[in-house]
Amino acid sequence: MKSALTFLILLASISTHAAITIGAYNIRNFDYDERYRIRTNKTELSTTLKNLKADVLSVEEINNKAEFQVFITSKIPGYKYSGTECGGAHGQHLGFIYNSNTIELLSFNEDLSVSEPGQAGGCNSGSRPLAIGLFQIKATKQKFYGMTAHLKSGGDPQSIMKRTKQFEIIKNIVKELKAKNGVVDFYLAGDLNTTEYLNRGADYKLLTSFVSDLGMVNLTHNLGCSAYWWGGTEDGIEEPTLLDHVIATPG
Repeated sequence: MKSALTFLILLASISTHAAITIGAYNIRNFDYDERYRIRTNKTELSTTLKNLKADVLSVEEINNKAEFQVFITSKIPGYKYSGTECGGAHGQHLGFIYNSNTIELLSFNEDLSVSEPGQAGGCNSGSRPLAIGLFQIKATKQKFYGMTAHLKSGGDPQSIMKRTKQFEIIKNIVKELKAKNGVVDFYLAGDLNTTEYLNRGADYKLLTSFVSDLGMVNLTHNLGCSAYWWGGTEDGIEEPTLLDHVIATPG
């Protein structure tokens, strides 16, 4: 399990007025993956989370949200979890783990507009919602927004088109929040499912444009493969790609 975890966790330090460490972790169907009939190794997971020492960690694919809350409270001292009530068609909830000694969560909400762009978002249908947290660094009282996303998977044209719409919605949410309350520091992290990122295809251009339009930086752009995907052919050979990203406003 250790080798698998290496590909699923992305950490980056961002410099606000005080440096904090943020990251993204796709835990893959906690606490039981029905596809592969594998239970989450909670002992290994708790050790990994403790060793990360992240201030805020975006997490995805929490299928059993009640058990995950118990797990964080009992196994990761000093950390708290806040996550979505909705999980889309596959019940994959997402949210944040944060160090309550260094970070305070001021507010949390989930936005269903990314689930089915242009339609009324359903709690148990479509893609996952967007988790939005307003945080404050305790040492400096500086506020920042964190967003955890798990966008539509797949490399077919329909999936890429849906991700295009999802990115546009998230971009508008960031702009609206900036205009509304004056908070200027943001980060977006999670499994963005950018299947064509490494070969500079549509997803690369889409994400690069998104980052540029918001004046943010992709802290994970120079990483290698973080996952393998189908590749669009039936040759049995999966293609390497970078699906997971941490994007933030410059310090």
